[in-house]
Amino acid sequence: MDIDSQLPSFDPVKEWLNHTAPKPPHTRGRITLVHFWSIGSEPAKNNLAQLAQMRDERKREGLRVIAVHSPHSENEKSKLTLVGALQALNITEPCALDNDHKLRNTFLNGHETDPAYFLFDNEGKLRSSSTDENGLDTIEDDLDEILTELRAANPFCPACELFLNEEAMFCSECGLPLTLPDTKGIHPYYEIHRSASLPTIRLVDPDPLIGFKIEGKYELLARLGEGGMSVVYRARRVHIGDEVAVKVLHAKLAKDEKALARFRREASAAALLHHPNVITIHDFGEPREGHTPAFIVMEFVKGTPLRDLLRSEGHFLVERAMRLMRGICAAVGAAHRERMVHRDLKPENILVVAPDVDYEFESVKVVDFGFAKLVTDAKASSGAVIGTPFYMSPEQCLGEPLDTRSDVYSLGAMFYEILSGEPPFKADTVSRIIAKQLSEAPPAFPSALTIPRRISTAIMQALAKDPGERPRTATDLARQLKLI
Repeated sequence: MDIDSQLPSFDPVKEWLNHTAPKPPHTRGRITLVHFWSIGSEPAKNNLAQLAQMRDERKREGLRVIAVHSPHSENEKSKLTLVGALQALNITEPCALDNDHKLRNTFLNGHETDPAYFLFDNEGKLRSSSTDENGLDTIEDDLDEILTELRAANPFCPACELFLNEEAMFCSECGLPLTLPDTKGIHPYYEIHRSASLPTIRLVDPDPLIGFKIEGKYELLARLGEGGMSVVYRARRVHIGDEVAVKVLHAKLAKDEKALARFRREASAAALLHHPNVITIHDFGEPREGHTPAFIVMEFVKGTPLRDLLRSEGHFLVERAMRLMRGICAAVGAAHRERMVHRDLKPENILVVAPDVDYEFESVKVVDFGFAKLVTDAKASSGAVIGTPFYMSPEQCLGEPLDTRSDVYSLGAMFYEILSGEPPFKADTVSRIIAKQLSEAPPAFPSALTIPRRISTAIMQALAKDPGERPRTATDLARQLKLI
């Protein structure tokens, strides 16, 4: 019996009592339990509490429940009476009112047994049934067996609570990269991008620091990346054995007080935050002549820069973008509560971490607090133009003193790009980008993207030229976006 083919054939006699689902619920990709009950059946009512517990506990595993009320007498056919019973008995699932017993005749061949349970797999095929008063225990055992089979073979989207076909790497409903079975949490999509974002380790004339033990505690194993000021290495903590990342300041900058001050700020700023969406700092060391370079020891995150994902996909669907922005705003909001301004928020400074066996969804880590300043540090926060032009606030472009609202502008510009695939302002020179940041309104989102109005309105407010018209902090922006 195929539930998707059977239930729709009874549309004329169905009265879906929860008006949020006027049509039969979609069952493909989900395990579906259909149960027959009636107000006049004491055994059926006695089982409803156990059924409700199963429904609530297994919903996130893809279980959907459909109730079918099949009355025993005329006085049980009143819709008003049934609505009251649904509320009293905690029946929140879609309920078909089967007054003419058309559904019962199809499923039970006209028998009057209550309760009755029919369990269908993710393909809509009947896998188990029971009409015994204790039959719900049997159904639960069969449900565990089906879930074990599916978890071993089918990717699952925790956002849509949906099983996908075996070849799927992304959810067909929301676009989320899926946790795949039998991969130990390693998703090929992330592995490809993470590997592609890292430089090739040289085999000839290797980095002289490879194998070096900093202060006898951190053995540098491989080079992960390099920037204008520093090199990041994968390292092993000698006395503990776990892996960390070590950022080493270029030797040529060891005597550059400004570079060293920024390096020191990055360590102290991130270390102050203690937030799951901010990369954790374990240690910091000052340079010592002829011995150890300046270094920062941080958690080793197997993440992919958001920039790499955007370069590959162009833009993200709204649901996925909202999940990422929730973590980003949480991290920046934590910095704002410490009266700290990041000043260089951009996709390159966001690491996206794949879902795994412990975390159902992608998570993010905000990195590079080297430009971060306390709001009260007015001298350090003005005069110099610091940041990346695509994401700089007007006041940042002018080198004026900054507060948390400047970060809010950068978050708005970044969210705009995540949703549309393009930053709000583009030009062929830096000066023209800055000119647009100072004087032009951001273009509206293309209608084809179907961005909800409340989201586009919040982003445009974050991109206001006047800081006074923006949300004051990243947390305020998250509230306006309904992320918290």
